[in-house]
Amino acid sequence: MALTKHDKAAKVCDVVNCGKEAERSINMKQIAQSSLKLKDQGVRSAHLCKEHYKAFKKETKTSRELDQYY
Repeated sequence: MALTKHDKAAKVCDVVNCGKEAERSINMKQIAQSSLKLKDQGVRSAHLCKEHYKAFKKETKTSRELDQYY
């Protein structure tokens, strides 16, 4: 089984200046809607810790609600 670039390293939050353990993985298109600054922009998805995932959800709440209807 082939491993991707992200799977070789330990799951650590991809936000700049954060070294906490990652809880969730989010698509880069979705993260582009938020103000989170990531360490590496060349990946398909980014890993977020619990705190940054909560901030991401809070920032993108209205756009996610609109996406449900359309």
